[in-house]
Amino acid sequence: MFTPSFLLISARSSQTIAVTTARHQGTQRVSVKNLKFLLSTPKSHIFIRIIICLFRTVDFLRNLFSKTLGISGEKVLDELTLEGVASYIQSGKCKNIICMVGAGISTSAGIPDFRSPDTGLYANLQKYNLPYPEAIFQIDYFKKHPEPFFALARELYPGQFKPTVCHYFIKLLKDKGLLKRCYSQNIDTLERVAGLEGEDLIEAHGTFYTSHCVSFMCRKEYDLDWMKEKIFSDDIPKCDKCSNLVKPDIVFFGENLPKRFFTSMAMDFPRCDLLIIMGTSLQVQPFAALVGSCPRLLINLEKAGGADPLLGIISIGGGMDFDSAKAYRDVAHISTCDDGCLALAELLGWKAELEEMVKREHEKINSKAEEERTNQSSGAAGKAESGKAESGKAESGKAESGEAEVE
Repeated sequence: MFTPSFLLISARSSQTIAVTTARHQGTQRVSVKNLKFLLSTPKSHIFIRIIICLFRTVDFLRNLFSKTLGISGEKVLDELTLEGVASYIQSGKCKNIICMVGAGISTSAGIPDFRSPDTGLYANLQKYNLPYPEAIFQIDYFKKHPEPFFALARELYPGQFKPTVCHYFIKLLKDKGLLKRCYSQNIDTLERVAGLEGEDLIEAHGTFYTSHCVSFMCRKEYDLDWMKEKIFSDDIPKCDKCSNLVKPDIVFFGENLPKRFFTSMAMDFPRCDLLIIMGTSLQVQPFAALVGSCPRLLINLEKAGGADPLLGIISIGGGMDFDSAKAYRDVAHISTCDDGCLALAELLGWKAELEEMVKREHEKINSKAEEERTNQSSGAAGKAESGKAESGKAESGKAESGEAEVE
């Protein structure tokens, strides 16, 4: 078997990824439409690693030339502030916005993030007696000990929380025709509840929306309602076809990200005019590598995604640059995600529209929840009355039987 001396994937346009191998026969090009096939091969992890390296390498080279030659990239923003971002959006030049979001956009809905020292999910898992906090999302641990994950799933299951201001701001971007895609690390499905559809959304770490049997020989699919019934009845979900475990389609440590994540990023990021990053520490790969080459706005409680300090000393390395003299495209707005979105919406003249959307949609969710509670109560009452009626009939039958015996 021929082994190429090097393999390079470069995004030459939004439509083509050129795969060049050092071989006597020359070069070979593979279009994005064939990328799904590449990612489905047994060695798909190689292609995944190369694609991530591409994004890292492009950012590395840009920073290298910028710092060593004293030049910077094209300056698009008038100023590196939220006002500068708002002005750019209003200019008409910003037509394709990508949002990258993490757990921080859902904390105001009552869902904990993962890494906050005292309130984060990993800091509050002692009751599950795990060998280490991350084990609850380790695929090998799950297959042997599924109980902790499903106990946690009952606490965090979709349908118990309402989307936040931040979720609806992303929906507003869609309504304005500005949202190219939302790349989410979250598994709570609140983006869908807020009104984003499958085409708008890349659920990089998977979703509760669907589930599959863990057996590679089976892989039977189950829907949200089936999984919900199992989880809230305290049953460990088992496949009704082969009796193996059934797992929600969220990505555990040790599993590959969805193929659509990689095929979409190859097409989306070259076209991106503005990248809005919200509520993520940018610590988990490969999601953290998607930092793009356009203006970037970070809305977060702290700065994230910066270049490695050690590499920065020797003037190399990628990452976001908020503070150096050469900074030209990165803006950090330090606040909660909801407050940051409200502030940006106000600068864009959308604040009243956003607040009205949040109020209207929350009222719909509350009304639907109340209707479901009423139906459940009516159903329970109906069952109770039916039980009483049956009991009454039984008692009446016994009494008549006793009378007959006496006669």
